[in-house]
Amino acid sequence: MSSEIAIKVENLSKCYQIYEQPRDRLKQFVLPRMQGLVGLQPKQYYREFWALKDISFEVKKGAAVGIVGRNGSGKSTLLQLICGTLSPTRGLVEANGRIAALLELGSGFNPDFTGRENVYLNGSILGIGKERLDERFADIEKFADIADHIDQPVKTYSSGMFVRLAFAVQMHLEPEILIIDEALSVGDQFFQAKCYAAIRSMMDRGTTVLFVSHSAATVKALCPRAILLSHGELVSDGPASQVLDRYFVLGSQEANTTGVTHPLANPHSGVIPATTNEQEREQIVSGLQPPFERRVSHRVGTGQARFVECRLLADSEEAIVVETGATLRVQALLSALDDCPYEGEVGLVVATTEGVELFAVNSFFHGVHVPPMKKGQERVLEFEFVSPLSSGARYRIDLGYRMPVQGEYVDKAFAAAGFSVVNQADKIVPLLFDVPGKIHIRSAM
Repeated sequence: MSSEIAIKVENLSKCYQIYEQPRDRLKQFVLPRMQGLVGLQPKQYYREFWALKDISFEVKKGAAVGIVGRNGSGKSTLLQLICGTLSPTRGLVEANGRIAALLELGSGFNPDFTGRENVYLNGSILGIGKERLDERFADIEKFADIADHIDQPVKTYSSGMFVRLAFAVQMHLEPEILIIDEALSVGDQFFQAKCYAAIRSMMDRGTTVLFVSHSAATVKALCPRAILLSHGELVSDGPASQVLDRYFVLGSQEANTTGVTHPLANPHSGVIPATTNEQEREQIVSGLQPPFERRVSHRVGTGQARFVECRLLADSEEAIVVETGATLRVQALLSALDDCPYEGEVGLVVATTEGVELFAVNSFFHGVHVPPMKKGQERVLEFEFVSPLSSGARYRIDLGYRMPVQGEYVDKAFAAAGFSVVNQADKIVPLLFDVPGKIHIRSAM
């Protein structure tokens, strides 16, 4: 492999054997051999599932490549093969450099060890000596910012604390290749901002980055190049903006043709609790857009609750075409599939249909919280904002809900609603990001 190439993937495929019943695994181990001995054609007691099919690409040293695709497209499998935690069915993977990977929360951590002990454990796995770890430990501890928890067993950590410590370790051990699989979606927005700043700093120093995220805006901001996977196949490889366009077009096509079944979907979630009567619930149901589950492109989250309806109103009437400068209200219905015992935060993101995020409205900054919910309860959420968007484009609304104590999203629904903007001739079109606000200027002391 050329010294200028950090990662080379050639005709890479991964096949899993899916057994319908546990006894079929034993049959597959014993019977084909016996059938072969007596001259019979060996029978197969499993079905094949190809998570990846003949994937080929190269990544140059110092490059940043985003990997996108819907759930089940093969993204995580690809990263595990590159890291060496999985073996390919066929094909070749070569990595030229020390790899640091954030593939799943707590990977490489011993749950019974303290955070401090796991720092040294992770370092030894990466081939870093104790002396060097001693030199870096203070910086790791400061970046993770988990206070006294550093000396507590990591099995007591929240998911946010896990990723704080894991990322701090990986960043300060100066890997040559950094692989991140959606791990930074947990944790608060301030820590995420610190992580992304650190990633950019590592890229400036020549670190090769493979980055998986459902946030198109983040992929576009970090990665000049992107790779799109669909059903285990490489669909597109090129400039990030073009690949992301293809990604959302493909997602929309699949949603319209398949009716979309989401991982968080629950066919038994239709019980309406006393907190929301039937009339109130029906008022949230959109009469102008496709059914909610069909319009949502994908979801991420723990699944304790989910958004089940969303509609957009302008001048108290549901709308899918609004005027520039209109005051918009978004009504959403949040249903608890399990107990949500902590106060939560909700927010919405307005983005282009391609996934470029334009602005957000978050309850945290307004001092509003979602009360704890019991299984079966529902909450009606309402957001209001003045639209600064120009005409001639279509936009989408993403919804998110999380309990900060747990860190990760409980549910984030992408493309929960869509709308277009028009401009009347007598109105001034504001700049795209001209969101109403205030500016104060005073003399410096």
